[in-house]
Amino acid sequence: MRVKKEAGGKLVVCSERPAETEELGKVLGGILQPGDLFFLSGDLGSGKTLFVRGVTLGLESAETATSPTFALIHRYEGELPLYHLDLYRLSGPEDLAPLALEEIMEEEAAFMIEWGAPVKEIWAGPYMEVEFTRGEKEEERILSFHPKGERYQEINHSLWLALNKEHTTGM
Repeated sequence: MRVKKEAGGKLVVCSERPAETEELGKVLGGILQPGDLFFLSGDLGSGKTLFVRGVTLGLESAETATSPTFALIHRYEGELPLYHLDLYRLSGPEDLAPLALEEIMEEEAAFMIEWGAPVKEIWAGPYMEVEFTRGEKEEERILSFHPKGERYQEINHSLWLALNKEHTTGM
């Protein structure tokens, strides 16, 4: 796994295989705090759910993440509860009302939202945007972490430190 910091606090991680994408999520799971919100964007099959599965491992959840496309929302219990939403089938903010997001977002939990454009249209607070793109090799993925707010710049810095420590100690 290769990691680099860029201007504006952006963090770019190159994962060479699925296990590294999952491990990256696991490391992030150990950093998350209540209220942390992540929007995950990328093509189908680009590693978003695999990454969230790693986050559930890092939060020591009783179960690991699966694609919530049909249920829309999954809640995973762990050291910190995690809500995983997949809004692929929603067309806009008007489709959000039945999900009761306002109530869910008040909980002491972290949030990972795939296909979150409908929420981003109405969300005024800080968040992290994580873009998943395919690399040159078949299993390679590039994850770009774009912080929107001070807390998310701190997360990127903590993630960068943790990944560099892992790389130098061979963990």
